Order: sequence, then structure tokens, then C-alpha cells
Amino acid sequence: MDVWTYSLRPSVDSVRFSRRLIRGALATFDIDFIEEAAILTDELVANAIIHGEPPIGLNVRTDEETLSVAVTDGGAGSAEPLPLDPSAERGRGLTIVDKLSDAWGVTDLPEGKCVWFELKLKRVMSEVRHGLC
Repeated sequence: MDVWTYSLRPSVDSVRFSRRLIRGALATFDIDFIEEAAILTDELVANAIIHGEPPIGLNVRTDEETLSVAVTDGGAGSAEPLPLDPSAERGRGLTIVDKLSDAWGVTDLPEGKCVWFELKLKRVMSEVRHGLC
């Protein structure tokens, strides 16, 4: 099992950082899986920055079967998908998380919340991905 834990600043730089972290941590996985995980992580981190309060934390764990990503923030309230409005510029993040993840949820914390998702691992050996086998 691999675990990464980071404290994030409430800035757009943290979204970029989390995307790079996920891509680096999953470098030996299928590219579609990597991008799916990066998109979902982006959504959770962006939501914490826009709607939450510091401190913001990013926790990533992989085991033999699952990638688990959790983003914590100190803000009150819950997180739930909004009704889709085709004319809205925002508000689709948790709907995307709901559709792409294998599981997701929100856990209330004594001081804030934790929004998490899981993806079943789709590991592809780099040799196979590059056509060497």
C-alpha cells in the first residue's frame, strides 16, 4: 500500500499540484485511468478551495485493487451534486465525480468535512503499454 498526504494552500496552484501528484503517482497505469483520476482529484481540490475553508488536505492511497483520494477542508456544510443547469458555468464537479468514480462520499469531521472517491485500479505494465511485449 502506498499513501501520500499533503497540506494544500487555498489557491489554484494547489489544483495544479494535485494533478501533477496524481499523474506522477500513477505513472505505470493506463493513461485513461490516470486522466480520470486527475480529473476527479481536480474537482475535489477545486471544490475545497472555492467552497471550503483552510486547512485543506489531500490524501491519496493505493492498494492492490483501489485508488482512494480524499480532500479535507475546515469549512462547514456538506457537499452534494447540484441540479444540472446547461447554462451555468459551474456546478458540475460533483456530478462528474459521481459519474466517473466507482464510489464517492462525504464524511463530516469535527471541524470540516472530507470528500473522497475511489477508483478500481486498472494497472497496465509500462512495457505492455509501450508495445514491447
